[in-house]
Amino acid sequence: MARYYIDKYTGHLERTDLYLVRLVKKDGSVIEDLEPRKLFPFSNSEMYITLLDKNEKEVGFVRKLDEIDEESRKVLLDCFKEYYMIPKISRLLECEDKFGVLKWTVDTDRGEITFQIRNRHSDIKKLYGTNRVIVRDSNDNRYEIPDVTALDSRSNHLLYSYL
Repeated sequence: MARYYIDKYTGHLERTDLYLVRLVKKDGSVIEDLEPRKLFPFSNSEMYITLLDKNEKEVGFVRKLDEIDEESRKVLLDCFKEYYMIPKISRLLECEDKFGVLKWTVDTDRGEITFQIRNRHSDIKKLYGTNRVIVRDSNDNRYEIPDVTALDSRSNHLLYSYL
């Protein structure tokens, strides 16, 4: 099956589960159980969305969210809200380095969280040209510091020793 480009003229999407959608093509045919994923979730989140079948094969593709109908756009945004839920760090409370593994305790919009970071060089990334920092813990969970300049001075001091 070839890639099917989706816009407001070629089909629409309906949500069927927490992360799953169905594609209803213009000709009336339906493809069930598709998983939407952003190809560039941090740098270009409004563009290049792929729809994967249960074998993780690309079936559909949305170039830009503003090219699809409003209902389909809402369906995708609701799926992404659940799938890409990334706690936002507002304060670093404690940072400990033991045997090369970092242990951070942070305040987030989801409450206080403690996690470990295995590799400070690849798991703490400042996004080029922005003040955003993405942190990946040892369980592959992601956290975001939306704007490092908004952190308090102690948090900034702790963070910059690892950037």
